[in-house]
Amino acid sequence: MNQQDDQAIRTIVKRWERAWNCGDMAAAAALFCIDADFVNVQGTRWHGRRQIESEHASLHQSLLKGSVISPLDVSVQIIAADVALVHVCWSHRRRDPDGTLLSALQRMFSCAVLRDGQNQWLIRCAHNTNISATP
Repeated sequence: MNQQDDQAIRTIVKRWERAWNCGDMAAAAALFCIDADFVNVQGTRWHGRRQIESEHASLHQSLLKGSVISPLDVSVQIIAADVALVHVCWSHRRRDPDGTLLSALQRMFSCAVLRDGQNQWLIRCAHNTNISATP
């Protein structure tokens, strides 16, 4: 992997963080391929950029309103010339209805990113998982 590809892929993570923290799900969804798949922490699969945007927007109007994510660790592995595997460990803080930030949860966001015909890296599939404390 060259440094330019690595940086472009890591920029996706930064843009996701910025969009999430601003509640801008249109900007977040723009990081996905048109026919992308997203599996949320409950295991529900969303298909297509439109559904990924609408489901996240709905959550950001209720349960996840004002929530904040911060990447703790990002790993990028090129598995083919135009395909990379990305794992992001996040700190995720939700808010109480009164706006108070709750204690942080850790989540793992795993995704495959593809380089499209315009040389842009986009998320093709993603899975968000809660990280439980080890026993």
